[in-house]
Amino acid sequence: MELKTTTMKLNDEEKFAWIREHLYVPLVCDVLDSLGYRNQAMHQRLRPLDADNCIIIGRARTLRWMETDYVEADAYTTEIEAVDSLSKGDVVVHSTDFGSTNAPWGELMSTIAKRNGAVGCICDSMIRDCRKIMDMNFPVFYGGIRPLDSLGRGRVMAYDVPVRCGDVVVHPGELIFSDFDGIVVIPREVEDKALQLAFEKGSKEDQSRRDLLNGDSLRTVYNRYGVL
Repeated sequence: MELKTTTMKLNDEEKFAWIREHLYVPLVCDVLDSLGYRNQAMHQRLRPLDADNCIIIGRARTLRWMETDYVEADAYTTEIEAVDSLSKGDVVVHSTDFGSTNAPWGELMSTIAKRNGAVGCICDSMIRDCRKIMDMNFPVFYGGIRPLDSLGRGRVMAYDVPVRCGDVVVHPGELIFSDFDGIVVIPREVEDKALQLAFEKGSKEDQSRRDLLNGDSLRTVYNRYGVL
């Protein structure tokens, strides 16, 4: 199956299923490197809450947080609006919380996100209610665990704006792809090209693996297929 003649015509749901079947994150990172996009893999501090449920494929819905040092009556207003607006195929992407003062993501946020069709959360901050999130099979990548609420410590100042998460600037609607190896952000302007090239590279890696198992040297196989 060639991506050029198939998935470019698919809707997002079909495309996401195709990615899950055919690709993995390191393939896409390698291809983005070759296209000149060398800072699309999020920082290694972000790890999956559940190693057995860590594949996320969807469109970024971004939340821009700010630190606060006082309790405001309407502190949750923008956050609630943002989470209520989540829909099918969305991935919640939080801006980096360098202070790690609170846990902006927990059970109730995961509950409404999953109910609305969101497919995962990337939280470059603390999270809480971890066992409950795992029990509901909602995939989350996180920077740490802490039981403290955001009230009086942080608030959402804007959403669906560019944010920095895991040292990558993420724009709303960009394709987010994660697995156990990490998280990659695929820019829209090269999305289909990157997916096509990743599929082609994966095919070459499959051929390389077979030849290596059949006794060929790494040098021979690399010279033959040009992938490593």
